[in-house]
Amino acid sequence: MTFTSEEEALLRKYARPIVHMRGQHKLGRLAPVLGAGVSKSFGLPGWSEFIKKIAADPNVKGKNVLDGVTERTSLPFVTELLFQHFRRVESEKYNTRKALTLEFENRTAAKWQRICAKHLYKDSRSSFSAAIGKHPYLSQLLPLIQRTALTITYNFDDFLERALREKKPATDKSRGFETVTNPWMQFRRERGVVYHANGVIKSELMELPVDKFIFSESSFARQKFGAGGDGSFLVNHFCKNTCLVIGASLEDESLRGTLVRSAETSPGNFHYCVYFLRRPSALASLDTNAIRSAHFKVFNMITLFLTDSEIGILARLIDTEQVNDDDLKDLARQAGVPLVYRYYLTGPVGVGKSTTARQLGNLSVLDEWLDPRPSVLAKPWDSLSKRERHRADTWILKQFRLKNDRLRHEKIGIFVVDRPPLDPLVFTPIRQRLAKAKALLNSLCAGQNRVIDGVVMLLQADPTELSIRVLATGRDEYTRKKIDRMQDDLRKLYKGLGAFALDTRGMSVADVTKAIAEIIFFQSYEEFALHRRLQRYR
Repeated sequence: MTFTSEEEALLRKYARPIVHMRGQHKLGRLAPVLGAGVSKSFGLPGWSEFIKKIAADPNVKGKNVLDGVTERTSLPFVTELLFQHFRRVESEKYNTRKALTLEFENRTAAKWQRICAKHLYKDSRSSFSAAIGKHPYLSQLLPLIQRTALTITYNFDDFLERALREKKPATDKSRGFETVTNPWMQFRRERGVVYHANGVIKSELMELPVDKFIFSESSFARQKFGAGGDGSFLVNHFCKNTCLVIGASLEDESLRGTLVRSAETSPGNFHYCVYFLRRPSALASLDTNAIRSAHFKVFNMITLFLTDSEIGILARLIDTEQVNDDDLKDLARQAGVPLVYRYYLTGPVGVGKSTTARQLGNLSVLDEWLDPRPSVLAKPWDSLSKRERHRADTWILKQFRLKNDRLRHEKIGIFVVDRPPLDPLVFTPIRQRLAKAKALLNSLCAGQNRVIDGVVMLLQADPTELSIRVLATGRDEYTRKKIDRMQDDLRKLYKGLGAFALDTRGMSVADVTKAIAEIIFFQSYEEFALHRRLQRYR
């Protein structure tokens, strides 16, 4: 496959996000989240423009309502004001008794939706097929959506469904999509389900549900806080998946609230948002570091600064059907970037290393032990008999060999590894470390293999606090002095390029997880020479 210079540049700029999202897509855990920016190319108005058109409608006559609000008034509240104004105007056409009936309320709500539909689709493109072809990235995004379990859209329009119907595979004998406004039900399809979080206004697709229309302050409040509201579903969805937000503003109260709550609930789960650039030169006027840092700290969002065409390239590169692994490897060689990133977590007993690794479940995590631990490992090393030490050593060497072999065969992905293969040296008396180094090399490097290098992240803490913490696990042999010595040995062992030391004193699990994630996603990738360091011991 031949790649363009723009594709090569994008992979060079965002290799880790592409690798991560690609892996999540393979696992069925990549979730697109779409906003109004996706529909602009079809001629649909933005929200503020949409409100002005509704206010000017002869059946609404709400210009005076807009004149009475300030720029600081939220758009949902403005729409609430317009609807209540419209409702009052409609009620004046009926006598008091009829104005209080369910019939009146339903007629008024239906008429309001027809007015909204008229102005939503008024300036849309006449030829929808041609509009899809002219859309800067929808053709590349659609295959991704077709193979995704659930796509969330905050838009009212049905253009995404129409595009899915138009571009459905020949093998798909159904309509090509399923639309839901209630996310709690069981879906009929395994892929290609579109959830309209705010409801949908139909243009020509008669089979779409019309049971929900979230367009005013009161309806937003019911969705967010009401019993059985969708807010809890959205938080759960964001916690369980890696979301890619395209065309949506983080100023949207509903989306922003969901992101904040999911970041607090699952601090090790990170998402991606596209910061739209009209042209590449616009990047120069932005404080990208400030934007990136704010999105990451507050929302657990990794920001991608992209133009329209780059959004299309991104969609292609993370979709394994559009660009297979072999082709991506060719592009990576052309761009001079790696496609596999390895991060080893280490630290003294009780520092929270394994807890942090579990928080980072949206990455590929290799646990400290791949098999159930034998009982002999529950005893202090210096209390083991010669036979028990041999059993323990044999089992531990096997575990590190299994992890090393797994990393050796992986060619694409971001991997977090609980304990690097040099850690056994620290748990071994000084006089026996030479023999342990030889045993590690013989086990890990059989058949001309190497110890797989990677970034090492050393978690550190107060030894006294750690000795107290491990008492809860029944390991009272790890005194403050022993943990202090272990921590010092780890610092000496992993000193050099590609090693990061993180002092976790006063930090919560969420703080530590986020600090580790910043290294993974934002620091330049320089591997610590594990193989060469182990050879020095030999």
